[in-house]
Amino acid sequence: MSASAADAHESAAGFGAGPSDRAPSSSVTLGERSLLTLALVRIFFGFLWFQQLAWKMPPDFGGLRTDVEREVQHTILPGYSTIIQHVFLAHFSVLGAGIWAAEFLVGMSLLFGLFTRLGVLLALILSIQLYVGIAYAPGEWYWGYGMLLMLSLVLLAAPAGRRLGVDQILWPRLNQIAKTSRPARLLLRFV
Repeated sequence: MSASAADAHESAAGFGAGPSDRAPSSSVTLGERSLLTLALVRIFFGFLWFQQLAWKMPPDFGGLRTDVEREVQHTILPGYSTIIQHVFLAHFSVLGAGIWAAEFLVGMSLLFGLFTRLGVLLALILSIQLYVGIAYAPGEWYWGYGMLLMLSLVLLAAPAGRRLGVDQILWPRLNQIAKTSRPARLLLRFV
């Protein structure tokens, strides 16, 4: 099986031909055009995360503190505002650096297709936090935060880093090593 066919077979999302053409558990094979489209979406999503770093640069993290203070007032999850106020704001310099670093890692992972699923998993966690914390604040468009969440889920399910990304090089090598190495099997899940 060629690398492209192996990638497409492994990345199937469970959507396929009609019921008469397949067993219920069979998977879909993504074509090269679909894989390239996913890669372009991944790169665009990575650029979005990277571009958002500009308004919250260290050492003071700019507008991030203002957004966190808005979360205290507008969160949709009961009790979450107390956690934000007494944990996040109380230790803002440390946690602000953590948020900035996490968003930087998401951007780099997605832009370069390096351990893409790990980057997308982190994007999903950050997107959930944004949706719960600030999506319903005045002036915010909650659908935008919902789209961040949904796009993260889609890219988590697909092998978006295996085209136009470093994962394209890592995946076949890790796949081979994973036959005998437990750490390689773990890393393979994030490629």
